[in-house]
Amino acid sequence: MSLLKYINRVQLIHSLISREATGSSEEFAKKLGISKSMLMIDLQELRELGAELEFCHVKGSYRYKRPFQFIIGKEKNSLKGGRKIMISLPVQ
Repeated sequence: MSLLKYINRVQLIHSLISREATGSSEEFAKKLGISKSMLMIDLQELRELGAELEFCHVKGSYRYKRPFQFIIGKEKNSLKGGRKIMISLPVQ
């Protein structure tokens, strides 16, 4: 898988979690077009970056326990509270 495809997938994962719109792990994986086991690997990688994730049975969705941002690009404003992960790629 190319780096850009992976980054796009992680951004989609982050978006769905932030909106609490993932559904179950099976539904979440289906939305992403990946296997459930690959989804679990991706979620573990987010945890390794500092994301605190949980599954809310009331909403039927994964969510962040604390504010978490996954941003690709240059930081313009500082974040107060929570954690921000920045991945800066060179611009051509």
